[in-house]
Amino acid sequence: MIRIAFIIDTIETPGAGTEKQLLALLHGLDRTRFEPTLVCLRPSRWLADQTFPFAVEILNLGSMIRPGAYGAYRRFKRLHREKQFDIAQTFFLDGNIFGTIAARLAGIRTVVSSRRNIGYWHTGFWKTVLRFLRRFTPYYLANSQAVLEVSRDVEGVPVERITVIYNGLELDDFKAIDASTRLAMRRRWGIEDSQTLVGAVANLRPVKNVMSLILAAEALAGAFPNVRFVVAGEGPLRQELQARIDEAGLTERFQLVGSLTDIPSCLAAFDIGVQCSHSESFSNSLVEYMAAGLPIVASSVGGNVEAIQHGVNGLLYDGTSADGLKKGLEDLLADNQRAQELGDRALKDAFERYSLRSCLDRHEEFYTSIVGRSE
Repeated sequence: MIRIAFIIDTIETPGAGTEKQLLALLHGLDRTRFEPTLVCLRPSRWLADQTFPFAVEILNLGSMIRPGAYGAYRRFKRLHREKQFDIAQTFFLDGNIFGTIAARLAGIRTVVSSRRNIGYWHTGFWKTVLRFLRRFTPYYLANSQAVLEVSRDVEGVPVERITVIYNGLELDDFKAIDASTRLAMRRRWGIEDSQTLVGAVANLRPVKNVMSLILAAEALAGAFPNVRFVVAGEGPLRQELQARIDEAGLTERFQLVGSLTDIPSCLAAFDIGVQCSHSESFSNSLVEYMAAGLPIVASSVGGNVEAIQHGVNGLLYDGTSADGLKKGLEDLLADNQRAQELGDRALKDAFERYSLRSCLDRHEEFYTSIVGRSE
């Protein structure tokens, strides 16, 4: 039995990218071979309301730089004595820093540090910290080749320490998408059958660049009066984005519908999916668009270019171009047959390349291969 501590800051919501992948891993690992424990540095309301089929430990860490942090390190050390972890895997900035040090102090030598973004938050200080922690981190898991390259170039991680495993999603739910699901969701949003719906699933944060979709909608409004726009997600920019929608005269055509948990039903209502982020390691939303058979327009950043082949299973555009997103949408709106062909190929690729089962198999092979190898 291989015992693994998965160490993360906390989980506020199960729908965010890293949290969704981690929870799928915790639920899906073969229990005859693996015993996972979720170790959270801090509590959350969501965690408190859940019942899990795996152990969950809350360390109640405050600040890592205050004396009280010592208690959290001691609690983890006691937990290791009880569980005898073979592997510690860390997530997010605080989780990576605390988890790597705590594992070292507890005597766990097989440490896996997750890298799931392309470093848009890196500053000189954090680069220094991450470079220091390399000496205690024999293994890294990245979710795209783009992330591997950033880890190599920014942190100086030797590429032989980095394994790439793409995100995997439970795609069977997308097979149930049908006309009734589509109709129900469109009625909920007030979208007529005859209208074309361009949609995005994105948190309303600066990195997701939802403003660019609003600007594209404004530019396309005159030429495509039958097109409507929806963004499913929540975040701190809601008020600013809604103000820009109203200012552009798009109040009746562009909706911010908030967070939704039933993503397949949401995507059933879309006709085109947009991924317009400034930065992406490997987007869950992009794979979900593909699994829904949507024609896609995506910014050519990070792992997007590994999932989307321009003109084959979607369209890529230069995110630094003011007109790139507008042009991609214009191409699809003007050519329904091409849009259908791109969506069909995206659907095929999603099920061949990004299933949850494939992702779990890769993780299980990886964990089995590294146990006992670290000095």
